[in-house]
Amino acid sequence: MLALHKAPIRRWVALLFAAGMLAACQEDAVDPVSEAEAKLHAAPRPAKIFTVTDQIGLLERRFAGRVAAVKTVDLSFQVPGKLVALPVLESQRVKEGDLIATLDTTDYDRAVREATINAEQAKRELDRLETLRERSVISQSAYDEQKNKHDLALETLKEAKQNLEYTTLKAPFDGIVSVRLVDNFTTVSVGTPVVRLHDVSEVQVDINVAEALFGRVSESEVASIEARFPAYGDKLFPLTYREHSSQVDDVAQTYRITLAMPRDGAEQLSPGMTASVTVKFLPEGLELGEQFLVPSSAIAVDGDGSAYVWKFDADTGAVSKNPVEIGTVMGDFIPVRSGLDKGDDIVSAGVAYLSDGQVVRRLN
Repeated sequence: MLALHKAPIRRWVALLFAAGMLAACQEDAVDPVSEAEAKLHAAPRPAKIFTVTDQIGLLERRFAGRVAAVKTVDLSFQVPGKLVALPVLESQRVKEGDLIATLDTTDYDRAVREATINAEQAKRELDRLETLRERSVISQSAYDEQKNKHDLALETLKEAKQNLEYTTLKAPFDGIVSVRLVDNFTTVSVGTPVVRLHDVSEVQVDINVAEALFGRVSESEVASIEARFPAYGDKLFPLTYREHSSQVDDVAQTYRITLAMPRDGAEQLSPGMTASVTVKFLPEGLELGEQFLVPSSAIAVDGDGSAYVWKFDADTGAVSKNPVEIGTVMGDFIPVRSGLDKGDDIVSAGVAYLSDGQVVRRLN
């Protein structure tokens, strides 16, 4: 019987000993939650950083464009004749006043000589009659008749000299000879186009804009206009507005808009070449430079409803709470009316898990 009573007592003692050992182990064990928090603050938290810019959220449209000349003129002679010189070549650049073409001057030289002789004869006769008139030998009407002949001879001489000058065709402005429209030694009439000359003092690009978009977008809503040209690969060229047609195309229902840029750095571009034009528009209600669009995930809200973002200091890696005034959500973005400047870095994800002064590690 005594042995039976001793067995339960030994079991109770063993249980109490095990319980004591377990309690001791629990006192020495580390709280897993505390350990996780310690590790979290010991290593910088990874954070996605967004740089504030006035280009984010802009609406973008692409247009097929074509390089155009400032003006294009078909040069022609004002007198008929046979071409004896056509020294310019297609695609040749010419300066204002450069020789383009020359006509045979044989007939025009003869006309000047004849007109000169007639004018000299008419002058001598007029001088003779003036002497006779002073002596009252002839009437005033006879003298006036000769004076008219002399004046007419002078006009004929003036016209002959002018026609002789017209046998030389010169460039009216700096440009490029696009195409020679006749061959040398061809007999041309008045107004027959000889060469086509492009004014390329600047590069102009024409695009066609649909009637609906043309009437809806104002110039103040255009943030930027840029063009790519096959001749220059992926290089972007900024364009500015020049003019637009006031009449819609009857077939395509589009308006022509002319854009321009300086020729410096784009000397390879010639009229007729293609372009890809990208126009960026501001969303309705957003003013460029006065508001910024930031990802909606970058905005956090306090208990009182005030909005804020976490600014990131690239030098220290620390974040700081920065109040902002926001507008209405626009898709994945939200406009910030105040509190941010262009170039500011802000955390754009996981903002609910940050604290003031916390050091983070930039992901992007």
